[in-house]
Amino acid sequence: MEKNTLQQKLKKVKNMGYVVSLRRGNTGIGYTLETLLGITENNIKLPDFGNIELKSKRKTASTPVTMFTFNKAVWKIKQIDAIKSYGYKDTTGRQALYCFVSSKPNPQGLYLKTTKISLQMYHNDGTLIAEWQADNLTETFKKKMPALVIVQADTRINSDEKEEFFYNEACLLSEPSEKKLLNMISKDEILVDVRMHINLRGSVRNHGTAFRTDESRLINCFSKKERLL
Repeated sequence: MEKNTLQQKLKKVKNMGYVVSLRRGNTGIGYTLETLLGITENNIKLPDFGNIELKSKRKTASTPVTMFTFNKAVWKIKQIDAIKSYGYKDTTGRQALYCFVSSKPNPQGLYLKTTKISLQMYHNDGTLIAEWQADNLTETFKKKMPALVIVQADTRINSDEKEEFFYNEACLLSEPSEKKLLNMISKDEILVDVRMHINLRGSVRNHGTAFRTDESRLINCFSKKERLL
């Protein structure tokens, strides 16, 4: 699909005014837009941008989203030792370490520190738990989300108690920025989500350390912004 074609389709959707959601619940906004655009997958292909994510959001709401996951070669101590030293017993009796980590120590004593070239996760006892190189983080984000189209909508509930959307703003974001990424992490606008436990066999089950932000802040991760609506 050409960028101009996408822009024209978005304008047609905007000219429809408020449209009734084709699905109940949080996913209705995305499903309805994709249906109106004739897109069957949650990505589109534009020349010069490749496959890009298409996200739609209610202007009055923000949803936490996973930007990417990154575990490879970042752990400075064994993951099983991190769980045993800083984890807890979960409701099933497993030793686990599931927590959000920011610049301030969390209940497990973990916190983040950013430098010009890396992101580090420490414990209050001074132990360096993990370290991500800044360029690796950016490359991972670029591969996961090289570009992004965000479509925003006003919403209302009609007389039939059904949600309606007015898709009236859209922009194309590209060129994920290493500087912006680290700056957002340092300001706790991006959090690290540690998700692992020791299973019954005694080995580590790591679901992938996720980098998460509010949907409304995704726009701040990119260097270039082009308005489509």
